[in-house]
Amino acid sequence: MADSEGLNRTTIHIAGNDYTIVGTESPEHVREVGLLVDTKIREIREQAPQLDVRQIAVLAALNIGSDYVKIKKNLGEL
Repeated sequence: MADSEGLNRTTIHIAGNDYTIVGTESPEHVREVGLLVDTKIREIREQAPQLDVRQIAVLAALNIGSDYVKIKKNLGEL
């Protein structure tokens, strides 16, 4: 839903919590990113249930960042 300034408000669900994201990206994009983050957090939580939420979030960010850097390098090689 776009507000008067052209910003979209999209609510996503990550790791049991709802987050309302406000920005210029489409709601579909925000939901796709939210699903990616939620999926990665669930994968890490299943593999290492002894970790706390902060550790899981950092590992998820590192994994997603690693994937991003690999893709960016591969695109540069094309």
